[in-house]
Amino acid sequence: MNQEWKNVEFQFGRDPQAKYDLVVTDFGSRMTIQHVLDEHENTGTLAKTKAQDELKKIKKEEDHAEVKSFSIPYEGQGALVAAIFCGQPTAFVAQTALRKAFAKKLTPDEEDLIVNVNLRGLKESHAKEIMGWIASLSHVVRFRPEVFGKKQTEQKPMGKLTVYLDSGLNKKVSIDAIKEGQILGFCNNQVKYLADLPSNVLNPTTYREKIQKMVKELTSEGSKVEMNFFDKKQLQKRNAGAFLAVVNADHNDRAGIVHLRYAGTGSKNKKKLALVGKGLCFDTGGYNVKTGNFMYNMHRDMTGSAVALSLFRAMVELEVPFEVNAYMALAENLISHEAYRPNDVVVASNGISIEVVDTDAEGRMVLSDTLVLASEKEPDLIIDFATLTGSVVRALDTRRCGAYSNSLKFSDLAVKVGERCGERVWNFPIGEDYEDALKSDIADVRQCSSSSSSDHIYAATFLSKFVGKVNNKPITWLHVDLAADTNKGGLGLIPSETTGFGVRFGYNLANEFLK
Repeated sequence: MNQEWKNVEFQFGRDPQAKYDLVVTDFGSRMTIQHVLDEHENTGTLAKTKAQDELKKIKKEEDHAEVKSFSIPYEGQGALVAAIFCGQPTAFVAQTALRKAFAKKLTPDEEDLIVNVNLRGLKESHAKEIMGWIASLSHVVRFRPEVFGKKQTEQKPMGKLTVYLDSGLNKKVSIDAIKEGQILGFCNNQVKYLADLPSNVLNPTTYREKIQKMVKELTSEGSKVEMNFFDKKQLQKRNAGAFLAVVNADHNDRAGIVHLRYAGTGSKNKKKLALVGKGLCFDTGGYNVKTGNFMYNMHRDMTGSAVALSLFRAMVELEVPFEVNAYMALAENLISHEAYRPNDVVVASNGISIEVVDTDAEGRMVLSDTLVLASEKEPDLIIDFATLTGSVVRALDTRRCGAYSNSLKFSDLAVKVGERCGERVWNFPIGEDYEDALKSDIADVRQCSSSSSSDHIYAATFLSKFVGKVNNKPITWLHVDLAADTNKGGLGLIPSETTGFGVRFGYNLANEFLK
């Protein structure tokens, strides 16, 4: 990854040599803006009048839970951006408003940049949260995908960004909020970086090399991270027939499952988290071949694994108190005379036989054996991420992701956490009567329903059969179908079409459930 993304520094208080660039305030403390304007001799009457007019407009609508933003011109010296929080806006609404109002102020440039932010008009809890969001935003606006050829020489290096945060908060509280925001922003960039790489650059072998490099970086920083790779031979010994069926057509023997482990900082009896990600570096659809418009962008079919990997990194760098295991199922769905076919029957590593219906439903095949592997360490929670179905996009569009769990209580928690952190999910039912459509005459389960348009529900129902048990109780599990992995125009805090959705959500959800 481009280390320029880390070329961001935060200072507490304000730069006395510079004006404020952003003021964020609750409506009840709206006069903060007027006070800021009064501080500056270069603020003319027109600017103050505009601020008063804008505040009068907001006052008429103060019952609405939203964020109002406007720009106040300084005479000859740019403008002050004001964000006014009215009522109790959701995290997503607040993050979107901050991004739209403020991202341009943080846009990368060749020159070093200093930005001043005033948060003194906010309650302490609110100021801490927004401080973290601004720290994340300061990194994600500096994201640039890998480019090739002449474009590499055309790219100019970014200057250093220094952000002064004037909040009045305790310094330790501020430092903790900034650190978390920076790391979540940096790890979001890692998801986007990997997802945007073309498939002739990122294949299962080169992907594994990048993971090894990340592990070395974390180890050099003092973190104890273990790495293991289950190649085809080891998967054959495990009888992982579902995963191996998908990679029959790959004669390079590059596919396999990467396992990372971080022991955590807690006690010996600490809880365990397992992260699972679908890592299809390219998906042709197999014999159920995709048409051109659907095959384009299939280099991003490994985004789920990038989320699991980057979430793992965030948890290591933020030193979570629980054990974290991450499993990335790295493969390609190719076509050859040995490729798996509809009506084939294969047996997964937990002994469940599967009747293949559609070779383009390969994601649930590789995930099934990966979930069995993840279950063996008896974690308290499994979260898997995958760009699994088109039907979830038809159901939700690309602004939320689908959430599916074997625990209704946990899936309700997932929705609440998503609303609180700004990466929203929507809960769908699975199991019970939905299993009727997955019955097979010749195998234990059908890979998918051959007639239903609700494939996202049937895919999750299928996956639930490969989640293990501890003391005869199913391990708590959440499947995230990444409908929002891309969204035109950005999403929440994220200005790019590739959103990196899942790192912030997974971090907040795991911490709430396991701590």
